[in-house]
Amino acid sequence: MVEPKRLIRGKLYEFRGVQLRYSHPCQYAAQARFAFIDSKGQRKELGTLLLKRELLEVRELAKN
Repeated sequence: MVEPKRLIRGKLYEFRGVQLRYSHPCQYAAQARFAFIDSKGQRKELGTLLLKRELLEVRELAKN
């Protein structure tokens, strides 16, 4: 689980089996929403409750 305040711009996260890259918080939404970009370049917006329940951090492995 990931706290919304700890999201890092450009980092990969997993949501319902799909990898998403965090873009930015949405300022225009009535509720706190966060914008992500999927591998197809499509924008997805997730609310705070969904982030807390279902968003997982993806650990990227460095090649040695």
